[in-house]
Amino acid sequence: MKKILTAISALIIVTAMYSCKDRSSGAFSGDVSTKKFMYQYADQRVAPPAPADSEYQNDADSVYISITLDLDLPQGNSIMAHRIREWVSEQVSLNHFLDEMYFDGNLDDGQAIADYYGNEFKEDIEQTLEPPIFNGYREVLVTASKTFENSKCVTWLFTISEYTGGAHGFQICYGATFRKSDGRLFGKDIVTNNWEKRQRLDSLIVDGLCEYFSDGVGEKIDPETLIHEYTDGKIGEMNVALPEHGPWFTSGGLDFLYQQYEIAPYAAGMPGATIPYEKLAGLMTPAAAALLK
Repeated sequence: MKKILTAISALIIVTAMYSCKDRSSGAFSGDVSTKKFMYQYADQRVAPPAPADSEYQNDADSVYISITLDLDLPQGNSIMAHRIREWVSEQVSLNHFLDEMYFDGNLDDGQAIADYYGNEFKEDIEQTLEPPIFNGYREVLVTASKTFENSKCVTWLFTISEYTGGAHGFQICYGATFRKSDGRLFGKDIVTNNWEKRQRLDSLIVDGLCEYFSDGVGEKIDPETLIHEYTDGKIGEMNVALPEHGPWFTSGGLDFLYQQYEIAPYAAGMPGATIPYEKLAGLMTPAAAALLK
């Protein structure tokens, strides 16, 4: 999971307003349609000579633009299908700082969603690449995919990766679980706030993070080392802050994933833990636990 998540890559909340009229009929079918937007452009531009005091001395700069949106969107007229399409649209705008560029069209038209944001990225990037330029590399990859489903709920995973030609890119990855009956979105309210139970949950998260950071170092690190050496105190001894996003249901358990820089340096990737459901007995809220019965 570590390698996959660090290779992945998210963008700014769109308050896409859309009527829910006639959404009460029809159950979620589970059918998904993939909507894509792809754009690539490359050329060689000759810029004016760099100023004498500039650190840039090259007079020619290549330009490369790559924009890809690969969005799995649910089909049908159910409440949940509509809610997920709305959620995916919102995440694209939320995480790319598109200056409140909201898709306000028909959310039943998944291709229109992909085309709208793809073209907004294109326009935004091209505005930053007017000559003279010294760094013309821009790459954006956005994905949304269904990663888990049972009879009562479904999980969607959203990712975004951006690279502008520097030392490294920037990635965001998180999931959301939706209840099929009414489209309710679950996040931090999956787990209880009870103090004693949260201490048990915290211990499970710390154990999972110890395993994550132990990968590749040749030995199992302990909680004290995790807290003081790997997370610089951002994971506390008495209380573990939940990740900014999630958690969410997967086939292997409940996923807790911290974003880049959230608790550790960039080189650490996206630290996380998958806690098996059998270890979570009594630690989830009744509404969340009911989704697994």
